[in-house]
Amino acid sequence: MKSIQFGSFLHSSNFLYWGFAVSTAVFFLIGVCFSPVYSQDNESELTGPIFDQDTTSQSLPPSSLEDKFPKMFVKITSHKNADKVDSGTVTILGLSSDSNTRDCIVEMDWNNQKPSWIVTATGPGGATDFSTWQFTYDRNTHEIEPGTNELTSKLTCINPGPLTKWFSVTLVGLPYPIPRAFPLP
Repeated sequence: MKSIQFGSFLHSSNFLYWGFAVSTAVFFLIGVCFSPVYSQDNESELTGPIFDQDTTSQSLPPSSLEDKFPKMFVKITSHKNADKVDSGTVTILGLSSDSNTRDCIVEMDWNNQKPSWIVTATGPGGATDFSTWQFTYDRNTHEIEPGTNELTSKLTCINPGPLTKWFSVTLVGLPYPIPRAFPLP
């Protein structure tokens, strides 16, 4: 039977302990140092190193940085959180940061379920200008139901990108009037 020397066992355990402690400390420091760089505000704006870095050898004035990397946003403007609406067909209006220098689309979903639907672009640039948009929840998509309905708009841009922003409102659908007309087949 082999005998294990206590000193060598203690030495190897000590090595494992300190190796684990040092690696844990390194990961903690990396997390603390980089978490502020990648944090996001509630205002649906982009932050992070790609938008903070200088892309030229000279420092650009703040207005030039804003022109080069304008902040992304999407917002539902026709309704506020907890608005009460009639159940059934409801039209939603909104804004986004889409422009002629970006390639973006806006989609809507209901209660985070799939599928999502591409909204109708109503911006001055035509069918691909989602700077203003509208979407109608109806029997072809999903009608607003009595009770809680979470409606989420999603802006996805390829230039710069791919980048995505979301904005949600929760609408309270009022009960259907009695008697309710049934849809025809």
